[in-house]
Amino acid sequence: MAKSKVTPGVLVNTIRQNQNNNQTLKALFANQFLGKFTMEELEGIKKGIDKEMSRRSQMVIQEKIDWLEKHGYKVNKKK
Repeated sequence: MAKSKVTPGVLVNTIRQNQNNNQTLKALFANQFLGKFTMEELEGIKKGIDKEMSRRSQMVIQEKIDWLEKHGYKVNKKK
């Protein structure tokens, strides 16, 4: 029997199904899933997640700056 193709959507749904109420991974899933990766692979995944979180944070900040400027405020970043 052929294995089904793992798409990004399938992976995301699998991870969501294995989260606790506080959005952390269930221990058994984390051990079985994350345990398959090397330390280097985990570091790479972490870097990718950190980069995506930073990008999203910047988007939120820019949305707030745009809203303030739209309402007549001048926004300057402190150095």
